This record gives sequence, C-alpha cells and structure tokens, in this order.
Amino acid sequence: MPWVLVCVGVLAVCVVLRLMLRARQEQQHSRAERVRRTNLYARLYPLIRDLSVQPLEQLAVLEDQVVIRLLRPAREVRFHYEEQGFDPPTPEMRFALAQALAGDFPFLADPARYLFRSRRHQLPNGQRSRWYEYLLTLQEKERLLNRPGSRSRIQDMN
Repeated sequence: MPWVLVCVGVLAVCVVLRLMLRARQEQQHSRAERVRRTNLYARLYPLIRDLSVQPLEQLAVLEDQVVIRLLRPAREVRFHYEEQGFDPPTPEMRFALAQALAGDFPFLADPARYLFRSRRHQLPNGQRSRWYEYLLTLQEKERLLNRPGSRSRIQDMN
C-alpha cells in the first residue's frame, strides 16, 4: 500500500512539472512570435539572412548589439540597437530574439552544428547581465574548414 501512494505522488509531481514546462514553452513561443513582428527583427532578419550564405562561427545576442562572426571569410558584423534607432531589448526580449532566430534559421537549432549557450557577465555598475549565443561546434568547424576546395589554417601552416 505505501508503494502505491509513493507512485501516485511521483506521478502527480511529474504531471505538474510537465504542465509547468508546457506553459513555459508556450510563453517562450509567444514571445518569439511577438519579437518577429517588431521593427527591430524586420531590420535584423535580412542582415542575418544575407550573411548566412557563408558559415556563421558565432551569433551573439548581447545587451546592446547582435554580433555575427563569419567563419570564412573571417569577418565580424555588429548590429547596434541604438545606432539602428532601437532601445536595447529587455533580458526576456533578448532570449525571445535568440529563439526566434533559431526558428527562422534552422541550422542554428541543429545541435550537431551549433551550441546554444546562455552567458552572464558583470556590468560596470555591479549588476549581472545575461546574453545568448549560438556557437559553431568544433566538429562542424573542422568539417567546414577541411572540406574539398577549402584550405584550413593547419594546411596553410604546412
């Protein structure tokens, strides 16, 4: 009899956790959809679309900008929110922006190709800030650099 109560209790906890997870996922999806309808996203999307014809080494959604680093040709493009006429996004909007980008550029959501990381750093005023990045995996980077017709740095050094 006590085992039955334990099993029912564990099952109830699992159901509650699953419902909470589903509600959180729906909230994140809703925020990503709202971000897609913003002027900021309308201006950022074509830039990333045009740059993504080359392999992206990193895409970082920071407090004050989005940084896009290309693998080859090695290049960095910065989209400063304020320079583009936008207020810096809130932490929730930064996460939603990162999620919307992965939804619209599926290669970012591929765990074999990109790692998604949440990062924190200390601001000069002592507060901590969170930002998000998609980073090309080492395996994918090696594959891209060593594919036929491409010369890697290792080959250039020999």
